[in-house]
Amino acid sequence: MKVILQQIVLVFLFILSYQVSGQENIQTVGELTNEIFETSGLIYFNERLVTHNDSGNQAVLYELDTLTLSIQRRVTISNVDNIDWEAISQDDEYIYIGDFGNNVGTRTDLAIHIIVKEDYLNSNIVTATTINFSYEDQQDFINNGNSDWDAEAFFVIDDRIVILTKQWQSLGSVAYEMSKFPGTHVASRVGASENIGLVTDATYDSESNRLVIIGYSSILSPFIGIVEHLDFNSIFDGYTQQSLGLNFVQSEGLTQTNANNYFFSSEYYSRQSPTIESSSRLFSFQIPDTEIENPEEPEEPGNPEEPEVPEEPSIPEEPETPEEPENPEPETPNPENTEENDKLVIFKDNSTNQYHYTLSTNKIVYGQIIFDVLGRQVWKNDGEIGKKGIISKNLETSIYYLALYLEDGVIAKPFAVY
Repeated sequence: MKVILQQIVLVFLFILSYQVSGQENIQTVGELTNEIFETSGLIYFNERLVTHNDSGNQAVLYELDTLTLSIQRRVTISNVDNIDWEAISQDDEYIYIGDFGNNVGTRTDLAIHIIVKEDYLNSNIVTATTINFSYEDQQDFINNGNSDWDAEAFFVIDDRIVILTKQWQSLGSVAYEMSKFPGTHVASRVGASENIGLVTDATYDSESNRLVIIGYSSILSPFIGIVEHLDFNSIFDGYTQQSLGLNFVQSEGLTQTNANNYFFSSEYYSRQSPTIESSSRLFSFQIPDTEIENPEEPEEPGNPEEPEVPEEPSIPEEPETPEEPENPEPETPNPENTEENDKLVIFKDNSTNQYHYTLSTNKIVYGQIIFDVLGRQVWKNDGEIGKKGIISKNLETSIYYLALYLEDGVIAKPFAVY
């Protein structure tokens, strides 16, 4: 039993890591209009957000007001199509659009379209020049389902473009670089990272030399990855990652507005079983500056002073005695009591041997899964998910935990079947 309890603790620490990392730092700005429900890229230019839709939509850039999120302007790129626009980036003179979405790995027409910023500012219809490219190590263009040759993220650094792949099979990413000037190029590999999730965008700050990446896990939990002091020859060196504390949010576009503030957009997502619907939204978050300690200046030589007598070490305070756990007998939660909000209670009805759950929350429940003590999924709710109900799965005698997936976190509770 002791080993089982230790496993439960590890599982719960794993789940809670999705909730607490970065969660307090996220702000929901608002929902995006239906015209851009498939938002896929994002930049901040001329004090406006600029976004676009992905495959099969119009070759149009949309300017958004950062407060109201209303569309202020539409700019059409007249000489190209939106085959699968997945990202947008910029430098001082140009806007770059990545038409390199490649879910099944069959495309041989990967492209990045380049727009002159002056043209963009002066007209609602512009033309683009194009970079055509291929990856130096892709040999197989056969459709084998979701591939590792998809890409939804890139950034511009000096006179080069760096693309970060979205690997559907291995959940990693490979960095490729090539010239940012129009022509036909072969992108060269300059780094890789394994098992980080599905990378969907990136933004680079030349002043701080910081690269920030966004993506999501296989259950649509967004994350950010950060590389401080970017080394161009090894893009992922020093890479760290943290959850944004959200669930069922398909994060897509990412942009930086100043040294510490970022926006990211999410695409509309829905599925039938279990019923999940997540609207297209805009979020913001902050990344504080990393503190760099300045070395102390050496003192000028002089007459040596008497060494100071070290202070007596302080005696550590006695640790507080932990409170006794409350009686585990479940009580009916009161929705009006704020202390009971987002609380999950599971109890057994001895007269029927059925297990009941009650969740006190005002939030929408998107998913319901039962895991065993090894973290393996043994059941999920494929129907409507209520905030109270019966756990209908026939479970063998053991310890399990019930996980309920909300928009901004996961609530989980262990229970014993006997």
